[in-house]
Amino acid sequence: KKSRKVYVPDECKDQKYWSRRKKNNVAAKRSREARRIKENQIALRAAYLEKENSTLKDELKNLKLENTQLSTRTRKI
Repeated sequence: KKSRKVYVPDECKDQKYWSRRKKNNVAAKRSREARRIKENQIALRAAYLEKENSTLKDELKNLKLENTQLSTRTRKI
């Protein structure tokens, strides 16, 4: 959970404060970029897996049909 924001009065905003703010802003930007990259990778993987799943379902359907046809032929012999 986020902690509550604490207002820092202008007279307390020294060089150390601005240095920490700059460092935090860089870290936040890096974190957001890493999250965006990770989300994109997950989306790409999901699309790939959906396509593969569709291909496998088609293959299964064709194999079941072939199995049925072969079973019918076998019974006729």
